Amino acid sequence: MPSLAGSSEVPCVRCSTRVPGLAWGEYCVTCLAERRRRATRMARRISQGAGLLVVAWVFLALPSTIVARTWGAVIVVATYLLTRQIAIKLIMEFLPK
Repeated sequence: MPSLAGSSEVPCVRCSTRVPGLAWGEYCVTCLAERRRRATRMARRISQGAGLLVVAWVFLALPSTIVARTWGAVIVVATYLLTRQIAIKLIMEFLPK
């Protein structure tokens, strides 16, 4: 029986498929893609909700000038993108294995 240190194939955490070059405790390419797909779908919903809240704030709190509305649109897009990236990272970390 070869030692664990000399083994070149390590099992995936989720599906136990042995993959060469994989580190202990990591996911295979297929499982990682499925996990990222789930995280992206959840993060999209979270960021849409955050974006809608910012849109409501822009329309209620900012004056109705062209400059204010333009900056409000920039803030909405930035909020959506930042919230989505942060949510993807957090969901990937805390999704159950």
